Formats: sequence, structure tokens, C-alpha cells
Amino acid sequence: MKYNLADEIKIDGLIKAKISELHQEIHHTILSDRQKELLRHELKEYQELQFKNRMIRQTTL
Repeated sequence: MKYNLADEIKIDGLIKAKISELHQEIHHTILSDRQKELLRHELKEYQELQFKNRMIRQTTL
């Protein structure tokens, strides 16, 4: 599915917000080691998604 530039920017904003939320949760809440590991895994997935989104945006512009 192709997205227009406005959609790509919205997606990027949502990804950034989720990454920020995960950083806050990892570093500013009391969690078990297992919970932190799960959040770090989710954070890594969102960072990879952000990178892919950026690469797609650069190659289509």
C-alpha cells in the first residue's frame, strides 16, 4: 500500500510518540527484569519500523 507524504509524516509522528512512551516506561517506572526486556524488544521493533519508514520516504521522494 502506498501512502502520501502527509500519511508518512503522521506515521512517523506516531512512531516517535510510541518510542518516547516506551523510553519513559523503561526508565521511569519500577519493572521486573522480564518486563523491561519485553519493553526493550518492543522499543527495538518500533525503532526498526521508524528506520524502514524513513528509508521508504527517502527513496520515493
